[in-house]
Amino acid sequence: MNGLRRLVTGVIVVCFVFLAFPVFAGVSVKEGMPVPTFTMLDETGNYVDLAGLIDRPTIIYFTHNACWYCEQIIRQLKRAEAKFGKEKLKIIGVNVMAKDTELIKAYKEELGFTFLMLAGNRDDVLSAFKINYVPVLVFVDSSKTVRKVVGHYIHDPQLEENIRNILDD
Repeated sequence: MNGLRRLVTGVIVVCFVFLAFPVFAGVSVKEGMPVPTFTMLDETGNYVDLAGLIDRPTIIYFTHNACWYCEQIIRQLKRAEAKFGKEKLKIIGVNVMAKDTELIKAYKEELGFTFLMLAGNRDDVLSAFKINYVPVLVFVDSSKTVRKVVGHYIHDPQLEENIRNILDD
């Protein structure tokens, strides 16, 4: 019953995001272009500059608390972080439902991940990345150039291939 409740909640939240932001029709960040950057609230309540955080190859991961697929990708990202190492690969989560630290802290506690997560329920952020669903992964190389955007579930071999591509720059 708990799994069904989570699935229904996830569908409702995705529908809300889609209906609340109808102008966001697909991912607009383009491969080969600089990554859009913003100052965003982090999990400790401080504002951080996204551009300043991208100091090595980075995955920016758009997610929210009620997304079952997103939870699966969190597990994949944890494995990738362990395999490739934090010193080579940075992962930054953006919670599209979070306006403050409360949802971020709950999500991190529930799923046990350590990478940074930002509050991303902001029109400017959602508009720049054209987020109308989750999960979305944006692979950014060390020069802050978008190398790949994946707007759906991803399997481990494809995740690792995209990571290797941003590590090879």
